Amino acid sequence: MRLSTTSDSPRVNWQQLADLIERAGLSRRDPEVLQRAYQHSQFVWFGYVDGRLMATAHAISDMTWASYLSDVIVDEAYQGRGYGGQLMAAIMASLAPCGKVFIYSMPDKISFYQKLGYASLTTGMIYAEGTALLRLQEKGFISE
Repeated sequence: MRLSTTSDSPRVNWQQLADLIERAGLSRRDPEVLQRAYQHSQFVWFGYVDGRLMATAHAISDMTWASYLSDVIVDEAYQGRGYGGQLMAAIMASLAPCGKVFIYSMPDKISFYQKLGYASLTTGMIYAEGTALLRLQEKGFISE
């Protein structure tokens, strides 16, 4: 896998990225809004195999105490080949020096992150309204 860490790379096809995120089970994203989110993130990762976008993640950080990692995805067709571990190694090399790293995981991926040293929070909370709250409940991120 070749990793790119810049969101203004001419290789980023925002529609393909939106499709990758949706295939991973996250909500459908508008490509223009997605581009804005990635361009406002301090850290971005795009993974390519044979020129095909197959992995992504992005993060924001205060660069001192904490970072929030989001949308960590490896296309299902490429899972089980070590790409997730390779992506997470690159992510942690960038974020661990910035303090704690927060992520909320798809319920079926929790064990993957635990193997990498992540621990579940007993006091984590989230605020959301309307359809955003409903999606979180439907996907199993929060209890009803």
